[in-house]
Amino acid sequence: MIYIMTHAGEGKEISEDMVLVGDQVYSEVTDIADIPEDGFVCVADGVGGNNAGEVASSFVLNALSGCIWEDDEILHSKLIEINAKLVEESKTDSKLTKMATTLSGICVKDGEMKYVHVGNTRIYVMQGHYLKQLTSDHTVYSWLRSLGRFEEAEACNKNEITNCFGGGNESLIGKLQIQPINAAKTILITSDGIHEYVSIDDLEDIINSDIPNDEKCKAIREAAQLAGSTDDMTAVLICMQEE
Repeated sequence: MIYIMTHAGEGKEISEDMVLVGDQVYSEVTDIADIPEDGFVCVADGVGGNNAGEVASSFVLNALSGCIWEDDEILHSKLIEINAKLVEESKTDSKLTKMATTLSGICVKDGEMKYVHVGNTRIYVMQGHYLKQLTSDHTVYSWLRSLGRFEEAEACNKNEITNCFGGGNESLIGKLQIQPINAAKTILITSDGIHEYVSIDDLEDIINSDIPNDEKCKAIREAAQLAGSTDDMTAVLICMQEE
């Protein structure tokens, strides 16, 4: 089963976070869905510093809705095509200029799984009782740390992304990742309104707790709010095998 929580940030009329499961796009809901036999489970987080983040996230997820992963080359081409269309769409109205979104999620076909990722939404997998982050954050903070420039990293805007869909420049999707996931029983996908406030240890504790699975995403949201998150918050818990 898939447990979905996507929630608008404090004082926001519209959430820029959205979730795709198969052919259904979710916004500002708590819900449960079946794992698609063939299809995508993704989180898109519209880039808040740009125009129309919610339009960008909706555009990308609706373009992926109902798509099936055939092979990596076709999938990569499809995502590049969607990105190009998003960039073109952003030129049609000044209110959409440079609109952008992250994308992180899994695609399922015939029992196999891949993950796709660009931006700073995250995918984790449970290994035993421990969470492992599969994705790398495409942010200025992570880039500076990779160069050993730790003081500059601490002083920068930690949420400023370097790669995404859109942004008025097709090359910004350049670090798009498509990678296999091996034998994962539990997968967690989060937006930065969650993982910038809730540590991986605390996420582990919630997932490993005796709380029913349909309450765990709510508990993650409450932990983020308690830690001061006012951003849009999304957590998607994918349980391949229910206990």
